[in-house]
Amino acid sequence: MLLLRCVCILLGLPPLSAAKELKFEVEEIHRNLAEACAVGDLDQDGDLDIVSGEYYYLNPQWNPVSFRELGGFGKDYLQDNGDHLFDVDGDEWLDIVSGQFTQSEVLWFRNPGEWPITGDRDWVRQTLFDTDSKKNEISFLRDMDGDGDLDYIANSWVDREPMKAFLYARDGQKPRMQSHIIFPQGNGHGQGFGDINGDGFEDIVYKYGWYERPGQNPFGQEWRQRNDFTLPFASCPIVIFDLNKDGRQDLIWGNGHDYGLYWHEQLKPKEDGTTRWKHHLIDDSISQLHALTMADLDRDGQQEIITGKRYYAHSGRDKGAEDPIVIVRYSYHLQPTGEVVFERDLLSEGRAGTGLQIRVADLDDNGWLDLVVSGKTGLHILKNQGLP
Repeated sequence: MLLLRCVCILLGLPPLSAAKELKFEVEEIHRNLAEACAVGDLDQDGDLDIVSGEYYYLNPQWNPVSFRELGGFGKDYLQDNGDHLFDVDGDEWLDIVSGQFTQSEVLWFRNPGEWPITGDRDWVRQTLFDTDSKKNEISFLRDMDGDGDLDYIANSWVDREPMKAFLYARDGQKPRMQSHIIFPQGNGHGQGFGDINGDGFEDIVYKYGWYERPGQNPFGQEWRQRNDFTLPFASCPIVIFDLNKDGRQDLIWGNGHDYGLYWHEQLKPKEDGTTRWKHHLIDDSISQLHALTMADLDRDGQQEIITGKRYYAHSGRDKGAEDPIVIVRYSYHLQPTGEVVFERDLLSEGRAGTGLQIRVADLDDNGWLDLVVSGKTGLHILKNQGLP
């Protein structure tokens, strides 16, 4: 902890406050290469379970059970760029939806709904739809059209690829996905969702700016492309959050393939609606901050930034690839001057790193939010023991 305190001072981050430090117990669940994970009640027993890669893990024993086979590519990748739990066929059992890095099909695996299941058993694999892209950075499921169902957003690492949304609907138990082009050319590494201009409609942030959602018939037309900033190798997601409480949404993002965690302060926009931004460094001592989320881990009523090192994001070719593997959180404080000051807390150092997704849930029902991370060093749970 002494080393971390010294680093905080060198970075201009406040020293850690022992009174506010949370206690986490790190449990290694399974050593695998999966970089995706999801949390939900698969067997409807009231406990939250975990899915990651080729396996699911039932709470509380967390024994790995194989339910599918996934192809691999490169030195150390599985064809899984995001795991999601969603009742695809409407039978009231959570199914598993997964995108693929270099394959265009989005897959879903039907929950057999026959529990308890003993031993490995292949779930029925089906293609939900085809993205028409073989360069998929990560997959997001979120309700884009406000109908209560989860839709699919395609994030490609290729700048020139289109920005697309795939809207979910169902005919009986048969799902169908309707493709909509947000913009014909303009994607790239990193993506986020939120109301950038305060008009009450959720926009999409991407590498070179943001797409302004039309107020009427948003999926019957292209969205307006506003190239107001550049976020190189931005995290997935880019978090949209009003850090300085000035009524304008800011951006929080990490560099997924180099060092750095940053925030973009949104300033007063121009009269034509062009947004203006001021760039701030939060921390430049950790590399490959590919996954971000926010949650209130210490129950003080304010969310913190949660991130960590994605080990071997590019199979060891990124800067800082051999640095210590850490999971950290950043709380923040607004000064009377309007300055935002950050405080870093080390949650884990060792094998537990991030992959593509950080899941937050109270797995043991103790009232404190836990973390689930899966990366190339395995699947881990960070059990939140609360404040000392």
